[in-house]
Amino acid sequence: MPEQSRATRITLFDGLGGRSSPAAPRPLPAIVTTTPEPQPAAHGVPDGPDLRAALIARRRPLIEAALETIRPNLRRDGGDCQLVRIEGDAVFVRLTGACVGCQLASVTVAGVRQRLVEAVGMPLRVIPVE
Repeated sequence: MPEQSRATRITLFDGLGGRSSPAAPRPLPAIVTTTPEPQPAAHGVPDGPDLRAALIARRRPLIEAALETIRPNLRRDGGDCQLVRIEGDAVFVRLTGACVGCQLASVTVAGVRQRLVEAVGMPLRVIPVE
C-alpha cells in the first residue's frame, strides 16, 4: 500500500511536468467606461428622485391608515402620533401627549417606522419633529 501512494504522488507530481516556473501573468483587458445617454422622460412620467417622491405621495393614504392602527395603542398610554409631511422617503411625524419627553420615544418612533414600512412596502425614514 505505501508503494501505491508513492506512485500516486509521483503521478500527481509528474502532471505538473514542463512547468519550471510560474506562468507569466496575462495582461488584463482595458476597462472602458461609458456614460449612458440620458433618456427622455415619457410624457408626464417622473424619473429618478421625482419618481420616488411620486410613489411616496401615492402611498400617503397607506401611511395615514397605518398611523390610525397605531394610534389607539399610543392613546391608551396618553400619547399620540400625527403625520406632519412626507418628503421623498422621509416621513415626518409629531409625537404628542405623554410621548413628549418620554425616554422610550425613540422606541415608539422605531415601532412606527416598522409599521409604515410594512404598510408601504418600501424603506422609509421616520423623523420626529416638534
